[in-house]
Amino acid sequence: MTTKIATKQDLKNNVCKAIDRNAERIIGLGERIRRQPELGFKEFKTARLAEETLGELGLKPRSGLALTGVRAEAAGVKDGPTFALLGELDGLVVAGHPIADPETGAAHACGHNAQIAGLLGAAMGLCEARAFEHLAGRVVFFAVPAEEYGDVEWR
Repeated sequence: MTTKIATKQDLKNNVCKAIDRNAERIIGLGERIRRQPELGFKEFKTARLAEETLGELGLKPRSGLALTGVRAEAAGVKDGPTFALLGELDGLVVAGHPIADPETGAAHACGHNAQIAGLLGAAMGLCEARAFEHLAGRVVFFAVPAEEYGDVEWR
């Protein structure tokens, strides 16, 4: 069943309202990720969280891409461009960071936890507002591993 939308602005408003309704969840995801930082290609907990969240939205995520990457996509009602949304999974080693992982020294000092939360929040808004029933093309959601320098010796 297609939802009725009068204008593009109505669709935007519906997406924003869906994001607002999920604000606590989105912030909670970002905080959870911030408190469990993982180094590049070792972001197993964060990748699993992204995969589970995308799956809960009715998407069909693929995981294990480049070891820990996750990809899901949603298609509009007709052909069109593909738009990619990215969020980086990894933390980096930050000596002395107040909430660094005591074993690895990893911390989310660059805000990747907020990137992933934003990626998941955008997916929540678009999916819950049923935006794809009104759009052309596809949106691909990518949780990307190992953007930071990371554990070179391990690599």
